[in-house]
Order: sequence, then structure tokens, then C-alpha cells
Amino acid sequence: MATATGSDKGADISLTRVEVSSYLALLTMVVVSWLLFSSTVAISVLVGGFTVIVSFQWLKRDALKLVADLGEAARIRFILKCLGRLVLLALLFYGLIRYQTLYIPGLLVGLATIPLGIMLAFISRVNRLLA
Repeated sequence: MATATGSDKGADISLTRVEVSSYLALLTMVVVSWLLFSSTVAISVLVGGFTVIVSFQWLKRDALKLVADLGEAARIRFILKCLGRLVLLALLFYGLIRYQTLYIPGLLVGLATIPLGIMLAFISRVNRLLA
């Protein structure tokens, strides 16, 4: 079975490093928003960040299964799971926004957790390559 840990050659960035960077970024954003704003903002950031991290881990698991089995049926299953995840996330966000008292900009900041984790992992990797 294929692994998603990457290697130490070149500019490869492991998915594990992205996940750890994302968790650290989320923790930092939640603490800063709690200290500078309010608990509602911090909870909104936490909900957005946790949702996107869980979705990323789900996508990673499905992508690893696809890499292990490159057949046509596996591709169709992967696409259907991606569409299902998209519908599930849309329903979740609709419910959260409609029925909960979340601060929408805080939720959006939380959703930026994975891109921020990718940038942090990339910067960390570049620093190690240049050192």
C-alpha cells in the first residue's frame, strides 16, 4: 500500500507535516482569537478548522486507496466519495450557519487552516533545504 509520508529528498513535503502544521496553526488561531476577540470568534475558528482538517484527512485516506488501486471502479468510487463529501460539508455548513450562533468571518478563518498548514510546511522545508 502506498504511503503519504513523502521522502527527505528534494522538495517533497509530507502530508503528516502538513497535518501537524495545520493543527499548530489552528491552535494558534484559536488562542489568538480567544485573547483578542471573544469566545464566540474562537469557537467559530475552531469549528471551521476542525471541519477542514477532518475533511482533509478523509480525502487523504480516499486518495491513498485510489493510488493503491488505479482501476476504473476505484476512480469512480473516489469521485463519488468526493462529491458526497462536498454535499455533506455543504449541509453541515448550512446547518451551522443557519441554526448556530457562529461568527462567519471566524468560521472562514478556520477554513484557511489547511492552506496555512501547507504554506508552513513548505516554508519549513525550504528553510531546511537552504540551511
